Amino acid sequence: MTRLLIKNAATVTMDDALGDFEKADILIEDGAIKEIRPDMDADASIDAEVIDAEGMIAIPGLWDAHRHTWQTGLRGILADGRIPDYLRGFRIQMATLYRPEDMYAANYAGGLDCLENGVTGLVDYCHNIINEDYARASVEGLKASGVRGLYGHGMVPVTENTFADGRGLSEGNENADLSHNWRYETAREIRKEYFSDDGLLRFGIAPQELAIAPAAEVEQEFELARELNSRITFHSNQVAVPNGGMRDMHTLSEHGLLGPDVNLVHMTFTNPDEWDILDGSGASVTLCAETEMQMGMGFPVAVEATRYTDAGPSLGMDCTSSTSGDMLAHARLVLQCTRWHGDAVHYENFSHPKKIHWTTRDALAWVTINGARAAGVDDITGSLTPGKRADIVLLDMRGIAFAGWNRKDPCSMVVSQANSRNVHTVLVDGKIVKRGGPLLHVDPEAAVARLESSHDFLNEAMEENGGFIPQPPVPLPLYEA
Repeated sequence: MTRLLIKNAATVTMDDALGDFEKADILIEDGAIKEIRPDMDADASIDAEVIDAEGMIAIPGLWDAHRHTWQTGLRGILADGRIPDYLRGFRIQMATLYRPEDMYAANYAGGLDCLENGVTGLVDYCHNIINEDYARASVEGLKASGVRGLYGHGMVPVTENTFADGRGLSEGNENADLSHNWRYETAREIRKEYFSDDGLLRFGIAPQELAIAPAAEVEQEFELARELNSRITFHSNQVAVPNGGMRDMHTLSEHGLLGPDVNLVHMTFTNPDEWDILDGSGASVTLCAETEMQMGMGFPVAVEATRYTDAGPSLGMDCTSSTSGDMLAHARLVLQCTRWHGDAVHYENFSHPKKIHWTTRDALAWVTINGARAAGVDDITGSLTPGKRADIVLLDMRGIAFAGWNRKDPCSMVVSQANSRNVHTVLVDGKIVKRGGPLLHVDPEAAVARLESSHDFLNEAMEENGGFIPQPPVPLPLYEA
């Protein structure tokens, strides 16, 4: 039996039955949380490796519920871009310049980036599967990183320009090189070859968007996911369509596709009647607020996602090409934007809002237990609950920048004050992967060198092929209405 004992940590469990502790010990046995209570170290019968967490806050491992990890090697390239720039630059131009080794390098480094930032759980939306080698490299990179999560196998054909040709909504997007049947069989092969139902990394399906694909194909992809007992992660209602907006919820409902195994991403252009359809379906919603606000994709729908889903939203950072992997900063941004949005009616009337309607605990739930729900693993992780797997982050609150922190409410400190530099120790499935600074289970320098080499190749290929967005820019009918 392997035992770890985390001592003297201010503890935010995100388990309503347990509550928080100003100071507690956490006993871990064989990768699972055994017990949480104060003064456990006084029990002489406990034989365990000790982690001294005095001056630290223990929280559940963070979750990033939506990330295109394959774009890690082009970090920051789109920091001043809008969604048409992203589509032209990544999904039309760069996607086909990638090699399988670039997919591996990005997913490996992207998984390590998560762990470095205290993100122990990741929902990867991998929509650059050009052939089987790309899929294998993507999965192997994530697995090698040691992050928990869901690999979302993208069903969109990469080498056919479905955004630019304007055919998607009516005529389909069949590709001679990547037929629909090929994509089905590849998904089945990857599921069988790499995944179990209870592994650290699990298999999911990322169907084509209804904005670019016929409903019949999307329905088949949902059915494939259910055949493979896999979660579904789905871009939805993210395009500003004039005269009534997108109708993804109507389409999914008409085809009987909504359910608790579905995670809907963005949902920023969703009409009230569409939210009514979602209500009671069991589906979850993930916001990618930084991307949505930057790229012109609408306002993050935290209010609606709370009202019309069972547990409220989860958060994803979406693309390191435009945003960072600091999920605590992301939670803080969404919290304050949601507060401001709700208070706007007061400001318009030159009055002051009297109450806070959104709390730091709401925000921490978005990036812990709700992220685990989006991935379908909230029964085993997402909160510090005895019996769940030990995905735990210790935030170091020592030092001048955090002196005087509020010990009575550690949750408020996590969301209002902490960031990635506070991440001291990270456990995934009870294994220590970071402690006191560096990652322990890999060679970080080798991972950096691999990704930088990929970065250099992609930049050279990009310049040889007309730049990130070749001129004149490809027309995008969806975004020119």
